[in-house]
Amino acid sequence: MNRPPLLTVEQALEVLKRLQTAAPPPTADKLAGVIALVQSLSEENAYLNTLLLDHMPDDAPPVARADVPSPAASRDSRTVTDELRRAEALPDVPLLDLFAGLNDALRPPLIAIRGRAELVQAGLLGQITPEQDTWLRAIDDSTARAFAVLDALQEMIALKRGQVRLEIVNFISTDLLTEGWERIKDRVRPYNHDVTILAPEVVPLARGDFYHALVILTDMLDNAIRYTPPGGQIRMSVDNLGTHVLFSVTDNGIGLAPEDLAQVGKPFWRGTQHKLVRQHNGTGLRLFLARQMLELLDGELIFSGEPGLGSTFSFALPAPV
Repeated sequence: MNRPPLLTVEQALEVLKRLQTAAPPPTADKLAGVIALVQSLSEENAYLNTLLLDHMPDDAPPVARADVPSPAASRDSRTVTDELRRAEALPDVPLLDLFAGLNDALRPPLIAIRGRAELVQAGLLGQITPEQDTWLRAIDDSTARAFAVLDALQEMIALKRGQVRLEIVNFISTDLLTEGWERIKDRVRPYNHDVTILAPEVVPLARGDFYHALVILTDMLDNAIRYTPPGGQIRMSVDNLGTHVLFSVTDNGIGLAPEDLAQVGKPFWRGTQHKLVRQHNGTGLRLFLARQMLELLDGELIFSGEPGLGSTFSFALPAPV
């Protein structure tokens, strides 16, 4: 599946300015507001990156960092930058509160950027060229990726604050596999993968939160679909381990190198040395969040693989006592 290239902020601004130049005056004025919004969001994000690096522990791995001046504060409204500066001056403000404020502050401008790009793509400014359509779809993909990060951040905050609601029940393990397949079967078709489901004759019961376990399973399935070349083999299975029930997704995709095994499950890590990974958007947070959730469910994340041969991602949940 060919995807449009992700835009840098500078590229997005260039496209918007070109559209503004060709637009009639009323629409050009609206696009000027969009351009100002993108520039403001870029400055806020740059300052946030600087602040987060300042809060990293001393033993954190080195991260490339550019010297970025903090943006000027708006006279008319309090911006996220104002809030971050205030919090930076108050050491007793929890970092989770900063993240929560970031989530609330960035969603509205992201919604505005995506909405205006959709209007332009729908013909608000008249017929668009194939090149403009490509870049507008790239804007949509980029905002979708930003929303995915904010969604994951919101879930991370809820986990750390103990605000995740769990409904622990005993459930038939194959029901989880069946529901997982129903959720992803439409995503499989474009790739022409062969997906099979395996279960023992005596189907075990598992104990946990069915919904959260389903999210973990579908995330693993989604990874297998995207990171296996077209026409691949994917197997969903369940095994009775006695005290636990093991749910697994096995594929014959790009696999895992030894250095990957040490990184899987770490926040924001993605195996971008693989071309197939670079072709798809991702946050590098889904498996990290899965591991955090499984700790709450008395479960465990397990994975293995070999380069070019495929990988297996599994999670274990307790069996009913």
